[in-house]
Amino acid sequence: MRMLSTVVLAASGAALLASAAPAGAATLTADRACFIESQEIGLTGGGFAPGAPVSVSGPQIAVSGNAGPEGVFATPVKAPLLGTLKPTSRTITITATDATTNTLGSLDLQVTTAAFSTSTGFRSPRDKRTWKFSGLFQRPGKPIYGHFRNRGRTYANYRFGVPKGPCGKLTRRAPGIPARSVPAGLWTVQVDFSRTYNPKASPRLTGDTTVITTFG
Repeated sequence: MRMLSTVVLAASGAALLASAAPAGAATLTADRACFIESQEIGLTGGGFAPGAPVSVSGPQIAVSGNAGPEGVFATPVKAPLLGTLKPTSRTITITATDATTNTLGSLDLQVTTAAFSTSTGFRSPRDKRTWKFSGLFQRPGKPIYGHFRNRGRTYANYRFGVPKGPCGKLTRRAPGIPARSVPAGLWTVQVDFSRTYNPKASPRLTGDTTVITTFG
């Protein structure tokens, strides 16, 4: 059984805009410590020469413009794609450079996929597997649940636990399908922060698996 989720997130890019920021040495900050791939990152830079041309670069990131009269700027950029559907996170480095004065600000932050998966292999759907989750940081300290459905009916609402860290990651041993009755066919799994199934829960991740009957 293999479960992978798909999510679509809006993102945007724009030229550098003047913004208020503390004076001092060149700095680069973001509005969070971790971002889902393709999600908008709000960057703020300070300590550059007034009106200086500034280039912001990083993995799949390239933006340029001018600092404001106080040597500060703010710009949205898009978190890079990680090239996988599996739950994972990576640290990236973003830099802001004024080539005329060699002023440099840099920032390390994490980018994650919004995904979940289980270990593979043909076995009983009730057998325990390794579940992995990432990108579930929207409700700090709150547990996530898996809602297991077949033919429009919810068979189980399973509490997996509380995601940890800035990227909302969790690894847990749990049944493939934690339900008393497991009929054959296509199952859907929705992961969210709701105790019971809610088709409009936000955020939510979805995946599917097929249960087959074997003889012998």
